[in-house]
Amino acid sequence: MAKNRFLHFTCFIFLLMVLLGCSENPGAPTDPGKTDSKEIDASSHILLGFWDANVIPDNHGSAEISFAPVRTSQVHLNVLGILQDTPGKLTIEGPISFTDNILEFTLRFHHPLDIPNYTVFDMRGIFIGHGSKSGFSEGLIYADDTDFQLLNADGLTRLWNPAEYSGLGYVDGHLGTPNSVANYTATLNGYKYFATDLDPDQDVTTMDTSNRGAFLVSQSAARHIVMKFADYGFQFQYAVDVNWWTPTLPVVVPDSFDVTRANCPEPYQLSVWVGPGITGDGGSTQMMVDVYDWQDDVSNMYVEAPLLFDGPITLSDPVDMGGFSRFQGIMENLNLPPDNSADLLFYAEGTDPVSMKVFRTYRLFSLPLPRTPSEGVIITLQDDMAYKTIGVNYGYGGSTYDYAGGNPAPLDPSDSNGPWDFTQIPADGSSVRSALAKTDPAVSGFAGSFSGYTQYFFQTQMSLGSTPEDVYQAEEHYEGGNLLRMWGIYYNGTALPEGVNPAIPLDPPIDFPYPMDINTHYVIDKEYIIVKVGPVVLLSLQVHFETWGIGEGPAFVPETPGVNGWGWNTQPVLVTRTVASLATGGTLGQGSMGNGLIYQWIADDGTLYGSIMAGNGTSGDPNYNEVTYEIIGSASANALRSITE
Repeated sequence: MAKNRFLHFTCFIFLLMVLLGCSENPGAPTDPGKTDSKEIDASSHILLGFWDANVIPDNHGSAEISFAPVRTSQVHLNVLGILQDTPGKLTIEGPISFTDNILEFTLRFHHPLDIPNYTVFDMRGIFIGHGSKSGFSEGLIYADDTDFQLLNADGLTRLWNPAEYSGLGYVDGHLGTPNSVANYTATLNGYKYFATDLDPDQDVTTMDTSNRGAFLVSQSAARHIVMKFADYGFQFQYAVDVNWWTPTLPVVVPDSFDVTRANCPEPYQLSVWVGPGITGDGGSTQMMVDVYDWQDDVSNMYVEAPLLFDGPITLSDPVDMGGFSRFQGIMENLNLPPDNSADLLFYAEGTDPVSMKVFRTYRLFSLPLPRTPSEGVIITLQDDMAYKTIGVNYGYGGSTYDYAGGNPAPLDPSDSNGPWDFTQIPADGSSVRSALAKTDPAVSGFAGSFSGYTQYFFQTQMSLGSTPEDVYQAEEHYEGGNLLRMWGIYYNGTALPEGVNPAIPLDPPIDFPYPMDINTHYVIDKEYIIVKVGPVVLLSLQVHFETWGIGEGPAFVPETPGVNGWGWNTQPVLVTRTVASLATGGTLGQGSMGNGLIYQWIADDGTLYGSIMAGNGTSGDPNYNEVTYEIIGSASANALRSITE
C-alpha cells in the first residue's frame, strides 16, 4: 500500500511540473515537429487524451466499441501514467444501438484526479474522421454523406486533427490504426461538449453556468452520441480537449481560475437559426446567431455559403441578451446553384491572451434548396399510401382568420408558384391525422359497418375547445384504377343530432383519381339513398366535389424539429383547390347543407403540408366568392407541425 501511495505522489509531482511548465509558455510544445503554415498549435487548449476507436457490429442491432489510447509525448498534458493507462476513464453506458450504419450510445468520461487544482473547463470530445468536402475559406476539409459523421454535434473544431497537428499533439498510436492507413483527412470535426453541470441529452445553451463549464475533479460527465458510418469502415479517432490555467490558492471553483485563461478564448457555443425563404431559384431569409462566450468579447460573427454567395458575410453590432450575444442578418441566394442543398458555415473567434493565437468555434449545416422538379410535382396513389402508413402520426396546428376584417392568413391562396411560408401560422387549434388498421381497438367496434374492401381508417382528431372530435374515413387504395376510394365516414363527435347513426357508409364509394398534378381537374357527383320505404325515398344525400391543380412550387412548414433543428421543413408542393357541397333530398330532405372551399398544399411525397378552408352556409354572409373563389370572410389555415411514429 505504501508503494502505491508513493507512485501516486510521484505521478502528481510529474503532472504538476508539466502543468506549471505549460503555464509559462502554453503555446510551445516540447518538440513542435512538423507544422503547417497556419501555425494552429494549441495554447491554453490542452489535449487530455487521444484514442483510436473501433466499432464491431454484432448484426443484432448493437455493436462493441473499443478505445485504444494513442501514445504521444508531444502534448501539453502528457499524463500517460494517470490518464491513458488508468482503466475506466472512458466508459459506455446503457444500450448501444447500431442500425443502418447509425450508432447511438452514451459516452461517459471520468476525471482521473481528485485535486481541485486540476479542475478543467470547456471539455470537448472530438470525433475525428475522413473528409471529402471543401470550399470554405482556409481550405477546410469536412465530412460529406460518404464519410463518418457525428450527427448530433454541439459544434465543430479544427483542434487536434492529424492533418494539421502531426507532431503537435498527434502521433500514431501503438495499438490503433496508423493515420497513413485510416486516412483521417478531415480538418473540421464534430465534438460533444462535456461538463459536470451538463446532462447527457441537454442542450449546451441550457447548462447551469455558475461553474463556467467546469469538469470537476473526481467526477464524471456523459453525453449521448449519435454517429453515422459510411465508406471508410467503422473506425474513428477520439480526442479530448480541455482548457486550464494555474489557479490561485486556496482553490475555489470557478473563481480561482482566471476566466481569460482557464476557459476557452473562443465561444463555447453557437446557437444558429435560419428562417425559411431561400429556394433553388433565389430568395432571401433572416438568420440569427446566439453566441455564448465566457469573456463576452466577440464583436463579429461570420457566415460562409460559397454556393449561395461569394465571400463571408460579417455580422456585427450584437445585442446583449444577458448571458449571450445575439447577431442578426440577411442571407440571399445570389449564385443560383443547380444543387439541391448548400452548406452553411457559421463561426466566431477569440484570441488567447498569452499566445495571441486565434481559435474558432464552428457550426456547419446543410440548407435544402427546394425547387419544382422538371417534370412538375406529381402526386401518385403510392404517395398517398406512404402518407397514410399505419403507425405514423401527423400533427397539424392552425388558426382562424377574418379576411373581411383585414386579418388574412400569412399566405396567399391565389399565389400559384410560391414559395409559401406556413411557419407564421400559430397553433391556436390542433389536430392529428393517422391511419389505423381495421383491427385497432379505436375502430374495430364499427369497422363492420363499412364495405369489406376497406383497408384502413384514416383518423382526424380535432380539438374544438374542450370537446375532442374524431372523424374516421373508411378508405381503400384501388391500384388497378389508380383510385382512392372512400367507403364512408364514422363521426365520433357532438355535432350529430340525437339518434343519428355516426356511421355513414357509402356504397358505391367516392372515387378520387390519381395521379394529381398541375393539370388535374375532376368532378365527382354522387347520390346515396339513406332512408327508403318501398319506392319512397325518405332521405338521400347528394355529394359534389370539383378539384383543380392550380400551382406548384416550394413550401415551408413549421415541422419540428425540421431542418437542422431550425423549426421548419421544406419541399416542392402541388396546390389544389376543391369546392365541395352536401345536400339532403327526399321527403325528409332539407336541401343544401352548404358549400366548402378547400386549398391544399400537398408535398411531392404525398404529405399534406397545409390547407386553407372556408365555408358558405345556407344563411348569413358568404365567406368566399363562389365564382372567383376569393376568400372574403372567415377561414381557417392549418400547417404540418410534426411527424411522429
